[in-house]
Amino acid sequence: MKPAWRLAACALPGLVVAAAAAIGDLVPTLRDLPAYFVPLRHHTAQVLRGQASPAWNPFVGCGEPFFANPQSDLLYPPAWLALVFPAPRAVGVEVGLHLALLGLGSGLLARRLGVRPGVEVAAGWGVCLAGPMMDAAGVLNNLETLAWTPWLWWAALGARAWPVAVFAALAWLGAEPWLALMAMAGALVLSPRRRTVGALTLAVGLVAVQALPFAAWARTGDRGRGISPNDAARGAIRINEVAAMVVPGLPLPPRGDRFVAHLTMPFWVLLLGGVAAARAAGAARRLAFLGWAAAGLAILTGLPWLRDGWAVLSRGLVWFPGRLLFLAVVALVPAAATRVGEEWHLWKPAMVIAALALTGGLLAGGDPLELTVQAACAAAALGGPVPVVAAVLGSASLGPAHLLALEMTRLALPPLDPCVATPGRARVVAVAPSTEQLVWVEQDPVPRQRALGWGYWPLLDGRSMARTFAPARSRALASHLAAVDRGAAGRWWLDALAAPWIVSQRNIPGLLRHCQTAAGTLLRNPTAWPEAWVVTGLPAPGERPIVCGTVSTEVAGGDTARWRCRVDASRGVLLLSRNPDPGWRFELDGRAVPTTAGPGILHGVPVPVGEHVVEAHYRPPGLLVGLGATLLSLLGLTGGIWRRW
Repeated sequence: MKPAWRLAACALPGLVVAAAAAIGDLVPTLRDLPAYFVPLRHHTAQVLRGQASPAWNPFVGCGEPFFANPQSDLLYPPAWLALVFPAPRAVGVEVGLHLALLGLGSGLLARRLGVRPGVEVAAGWGVCLAGPMMDAAGVLNNLETLAWTPWLWWAALGARAWPVAVFAALAWLGAEPWLALMAMAGALVLSPRRRTVGALTLAVGLVAVQALPFAAWARTGDRGRGISPNDAARGAIRINEVAAMVVPGLPLPPRGDRFVAHLTMPFWVLLLGGVAAARAAGAARRLAFLGWAAAGLAILTGLPWLRDGWAVLSRGLVWFPGRLLFLAVVALVPAAATRVGEEWHLWKPAMVIAALALTGGLLAGGDPLELTVQAACAAAALGGPVPVVAAVLGSASLGPAHLLALEMTRLALPPLDPCVATPGRARVVAVAPSTEQLVWVEQDPVPRQRALGWGYWPLLDGRSMARTFAPARSRALASHLAAVDRGAAGRWWLDALAAPWIVSQRNIPGLLRHCQTAAGTLLRNPTAWPEAWVVTGLPAPGERPIVCGTVSTEVAGGDTARWRCRVDASRGVLLLSRNPDPGWRFELDGRAVPTTAGPGILHGVPVPVGEHVVEAHYRPPGLLVGLGATLLSLLGLTGGIWRRW
């Protein structure tokens, strides 16, 4: 097979998924894809068509930034597929496209490391068909960042600056910032040169237009200091799960916080990855060490005595460290590929290792057929007569089971149950997720998740939900919701949330049932405050404000709001129950006016006696500075490419 055809073969599994979505309307529905990324892509398409505000999302979390959220993917061209396909199909094509990019990039990286002809196919399939990549696909922003990681490392080893800058920028725009930073650190490990540092600095400038608003949003979010070590280490790989990395079909014990549920990698990768760390030279050895370090950290952070260290190291900003296994796969597979067929003299130890792995896997309860294939292929790849064929077969044999894990189906989105389709744009709060509620939702996931407004369903439904599942929640909203979730003790906070509707799986004492269906129960809170009203002053917790005027909302939603107020007292306050993001600027009759912060999300604008107009405008903090940095970086990149030509 010609080299170009071998590289094309690396992308084959992803292209199959993309074609199934584009032509057959079979789309992956694993994990967060239906509830999170389908609505996001729907809304992104609306923004690109000019039908919604790019800066502010009024539908979730009492309002939150949209452009500053990198998962909006407004600047990421593959997300624009939602302009061409319906959102579910667009997400399916996007998943397949990035699996194809991941496989192709891994094949290129393996080829740059000097593998035997044909082994690049084993490397490409070994990465994109490994179990952890299915979990990355189920949380799409992880897959999209990972898809560019081998390309970034390939460019770094090629010592060309502008491709490093472009691929690093694409990895960030793929929308999992900390994985992108880890990939950039890996590029420095593989190519510790000033040219690499300069290229990565240029990449930071290229994405500054979104990175700076994201950093400003994260600073006001509920991650960081104050996060407990247990929360920071959620989702780490546990010791009793490590065997599942080797044993196909090994059942895992039940666990509520598991992020990586499909751990199995080709056995030849683990076997030859160890050999590469011990016997390879140069970039292959550094890559193997990088992979083992990532895998070790994914496991060690789950140990009780190391959780504190992870919380300090990550500053509480990075959750689910089990995702480091994603990077481990991308690093270990190409490194292991360099040793395929190079250790033929180790055929006896290879047979012993394969026999031990097969026996142990069978005793542990693994799948007999897959175990036999994996053990035989690993032994042959290490010291057998047809090592290249064995490595390709070892990677391909995991494909059927792992591609099935994508749960591909014709996703027909049911309409929102009429019972929970609240009248008008009145705010709705869903009761806090609980173990019992998770079990109830799992019985009929899509309608019940949608009824509860989990993920980003409100972007499809047009409802205004108080709770958010965004990567960052404002600290004000998080503290307010925590008080609401105390139940009866948080009734004042529930009223102050300005949500006249509550959606739950059952009745709640003290609230009026409006209707009930299999999808959920809609309750009414008759004492809920309005989202905007004129009062004498900001209340303290437990106090009900004293009304001293009237207000009518003239513009609401998007990045502009306007209220017409009449104040009857000597002075009053326009009291707002909205997310108090620092990007909002307020004007009273055309003049800038400061706001006063109250408890939770409450904040107020002082208004004197008489009739007045209060207007608010939103601009993501850091946008103008970021835009300037991005434009300068684009000029630098263009100049660099031009000089190359």
